[in-house]
Amino acid sequence: MRALAFTFALALAGATAGASEPDLFGLGARSSAMGATGVADAGGYDATYLNPAGLVDAKRARLTFGYVLARYRLSLDGAHRPVDATDGVVFGAAIPLPFGGVMAERLAIGIAFYSPTAVLNRARSPYPDEARLALLDQRSQVASAMAAIGVRVHRRFSVGVGVLALGALVGTVEIGPDATGRITTTAEEQIQIRFAAIAGARVEVARWLRLGLAFHGQSQASYDVRITTRLGDKLPLQLPVLRVAGVAQFDPMQLALEAAFAAPRGVTVAVGLGWKHWGAFPLPSENATPGAPPLASPNFHDTVVPRAGVELTHAWRPVTLHARAGYFFEMSPSPGGATPLVDADRHVVTAGAGLDVHWRWLALALDAFGQWHHLDGARASGDFGVFGFTLGVDL
Repeated sequence: MRALAFTFALALAGATAGASEPDLFGLGARSSAMGATGVADAGGYDATYLNPAGLVDAKRARLTFGYVLARYRLSLDGAHRPVDATDGVVFGAAIPLPFGGVMAERLAIGIAFYSPTAVLNRARSPYPDEARLALLDQRSQVASAMAAIGVRVHRRFSVGVGVLALGALVGTVEIGPDATGRITTTAEEQIQIRFAAIAGARVEVARWLRLGLAFHGQSQASYDVRITTRLGDKLPLQLPVLRVAGVAQFDPMQLALEAAFAAPRGVTVAVGLGWKHWGAFPLPSENATPGAPPLASPNFHDTVVPRAGVELTHAWRPVTLHARAGYFFEMSPSPGGATPLVDADRHVVTAGAGLDVHWRWLALALDAFGQWHHLDGARASGDFGVFGFTLGVDL
C-alpha cells in the first residue's frame, strides 16, 4: 500500500521538467562564485562537468566534500509560488594518473556527485493546463553523478570526455483481489540509469590566455508507472490503464566557449558564451489515458547565456587567499503568453572566497560562494539565494 500511495501522490500532486543543480548553479565553489565559468581554466573535480580537458591540470589527487543550499521567494501570476528549499551534498575527486615516461602528467580522471538530502528524484504531475514554473519548481531535486577522463595531447592542448548519469523510474502497480478476496496492490518499480555525454577541449594560446570549448549532451530523468485494475467480480466495470509518465529533470544539449585571461598581480578574468538547445524541451507530463486529447507542445526556443567572472589571488606562504565575483544572464526559453509552462529571464550575481593552505604534509582548500538570482518576467518574478562551501584535501 505504501508503494500505491507513492504512485497516486505522484499522479495527483500538483511533472515539472527542470534542470539539474550543476546546470542551475554551476558545479564547484570556484565556478559558482565566478558566474558559473570554468570551461577555460577549471582544474579540479569541477572540470568533470565544466570541461573534462581541464582535469590534467590537477597536480595531486584531491578529494572534495561540500554542501549547497538555496532558498526561494518567487511569484507566479501575481501570487506567491512556494518552491521547496534546496539542500544537497557534493562530493568530487580529481586524480592524476601516475604514469612515467612519455605518459607522465598526461592523464587524469575525475568524478563528481550531487544529491539532494531528502530525495533522489522528485516529480510532480499537475493538470496539463495548470500554470507552473517550468524550470524552477523542482529543478534541483534530482541526484546526478559524473565521471570523466582528461588527456594532455600536447603541453598546450588537452581534451577530455565523460558521462553524466541520471536515474529513470519505471514500474507497474496492479490492483486486484488476492486468494482470500481482499483487494490488494502489487507494485514493481525499478531505477534505470540514463547517460549523457560530456566532452571538451582546451588550448593555452599564451601564458596569459587559455581557450576552452565544452559540449554537454541532452540529459533527462524520466518516470513511467502504469496502474492496472483487475477487480473481477468485485467491480464489474473495466477501468482503463492509467499511465503516470513524464520528465522530472531535463538538461538541454549545450555548447560553451570561454576565454580565461591571466592578468598581472594575480588577477584572472573569464568570459564565455553558451548555447542551450531548449527547443528540444519535452512535455513535462504525458496524458494518463491514451484517449485523451493531445497536449500542446511547450514550443520553447534555444537560448544563449553570457557569463563573466573574476578572481583575485594573493599568496602569503603557506596561505593563499582568493576573492571571486561574477555574473551571468539566463535568457528564458519560454514563448510567453498564456502557456502553462511559465519562465522568466534570470539575472545572476555571484561572489565567493577561497583559502588554500600548503604546510609540510598538509594541503587543503576551503571555498565558499553565494549567488543572487533575480527573475524578471511578466508572469514569473522574485528572487532566490544560493550558498555553498567545499573542503578539498590533497592525498
